[in-house]
Amino acid sequence: MSAVPLGWLGIVRLGLVQSAIGAIVMLATSLLNRVMVVEYALPAALPAGLVAWHYAVQLSRPVWGHGSDRGARRTPWIIGGMAVLALGALLAVGALPLLAARAPGGWRSRLPRLR
Repeated sequence: MSAVPLGWLGIVRLGLVQSAIGAIVMLATSLLNRVMVVEYALPAALPAGLVAWHYAVQLSRPVWGHGSDRGARRTPWIIGGMAVLALGALLAVGALPLLAARAPGGWRSRLPRLR
């Protein structure tokens, strides 16, 4: 395989992927944090666990990058990773009403139930 230099278009594409990852992670670090802790009165350990999970998964990114480099097909890896990340963000947002209604592990919400 011959090495192709990374041009400006490739740099912009990589930057867009990183900004999209940052935008989705912003949900867990700011919006979901406020909604879970302030609005639903859930323990702060839940959003902290989401943020910790994000950083734990980041440890596997070099392995994924190596796999995409070895296979010389980066686009499916990037699209697949973004799809998994977006699905996780949607599931986290969709789980908020369930957490407020039926708090797991015996944690009870201090907010009155809406009827």
